[in-house]
Amino acid sequence: MKKVLVHCTDNDKTVEADILNYRQGHFLECSINTVKVRMPFMKATNGNQYVGNMAGYEFVAKEIDIGD
Repeated sequence: MKKVLVHCTDNDKTVEADILNYRQGHFLECSINTVKVRMPFMKATNGNQYVGNMAGYEFVAKEIDIGD
């Protein structure tokens, strides 16, 4: 299973998540400690990224970290 680094902006921690579903430029769906998080695509000045929310926390994955 492919992995991606996901950063929590609320507690400044980065964890490795399993990629469940991915469509470049549209969305990333990953499992963070068995919790599924869906992250829509967002263009950003510091690089394209996927941003999602779960349980009051914001999670960010950079497109460059996903790879093929």
